[in-house]
Amino acid sequence: MPQIIVTAAVNDVEEWLKFKADMVPAMSAVASDGASYIALDGSNQVASTWDVPDMEAFQAAQGSFAPELAAAAERAGMIPSTMVVYIKR
Repeated sequence: MPQIIVTAAVNDVEEWLKFKADMVPAMSAVASDGASYIALDGSNQVASTWDVPDMEAFQAAQGSFAPELAAAAERAGMIPSTMVVYIKR
């Protein structure tokens, strides 16, 4: 199963961490086992890791940013234009 890392900037790191409970169910259709990371330098950069059973479905969901994902990301203060996805090789 592919594993990915998603990085992004957020408006407020603490608010983003509080909304992890929303992001995991919102991502459950395309990814599982999300873990959250924050930058040691105190910046607004964050990351999460995910197991992705179907990369095509994940990419389609990210490309259209399904309403439930967009709503969860907005509540979490994520800045979508800063998102970068890495895949484990």
